[in-house]
Amino acid sequence: MIPICTTVDGYKARRSIFKSEGHRIALVPTLGALHDGHLKLMEHAQKLADRLVVSIFVNPKQFNDEEDLIKYPRPLQQDIHLLNQLGIDLLFLPSSAEMYPAGHAETIDVELSHLTSPLEGRYRPGHFDGVIAVVHRLLDIIEPDFLVMGQKDYQQLTIIREMIKRLGLPVDLVAHPTIREADGLAMSSRNVRLSSKARKQAPAIYRILQKAKALKDQYSPAEAVAKCIIELDERIFRVDYFKIVDTDSLKPLTSWRMQGKNLVCVAAWLGDVRLIDNIIV
Repeated sequence: MIPICTTVDGYKARRSIFKSEGHRIALVPTLGALHDGHLKLMEHAQKLADRLVVSIFVNPKQFNDEEDLIKYPRPLQQDIHLLNQLGIDLLFLPSSAEMYPAGHAETIDVELSHLTSPLEGRYRPGHFDGVIAVVHRLLDIIEPDFLVMGQKDYQQLTIIREMIKRLGLPVDLVAHPTIREADGLAMSSRNVRLSSKARKQAPAIYRILQKAKALKDQYSPAEAVAKCIIELDERIFRVDYFKIVDTDSLKPLTSWRMQGKNLVCVAAWLGDVRLIDNIIV
């Protein structure tokens, strides 16, 4: 069985052993409800470091919708089973009281509104404040050499990269490509909430991202966006946004940039499940 630490002090005792033995630590932070996408991140993290720490914490601060927090799946025993099979070195499983003790700063003093306001920020106010707070707190507790995160949450990845840079934190952020099902749907803990009918429709979101890429040589970003939104609407998606933005600034593009600098991103509802995805073009 993998060691499980539920307190900060308990983890710090383990961390002291890791450090005294000269081991490098990788952290994969999660909200639980683990799937193959998470496991691929962890396998990659194991190659980077000597010790892999995985955290499971359903962070209330990053849920702007109370109903979404309540509905978020929490199959803890299944998660522990998967982590045992993978052979991680430690599971950090804190309570809210451990993560946010009395007197702990509610927010992190770093100005990132230019990255937190667009895209997801427009539809999930306060979400990224919660993400910044929890990741900063985890980095402070775990003291990893590597922080491994997925590209599916691209805006989150960009924000955390900038936070690390601005605060001069001693950690390397490693981005891992989005892991997809065989039909192209990006793996997500929320996919289990899709009805069987919706699950069959959901891969269209990735195909339409690919369509935007195919339109690059003939149409401007704005024209490509318009065509893709029409197709999403026709397929019964309720679109929050479909944008083509700069990969660094997240600002909308009026013309295509060089290869690898265009982010095509989408958030859309299928029934009562909100899906996000992106590709770099």
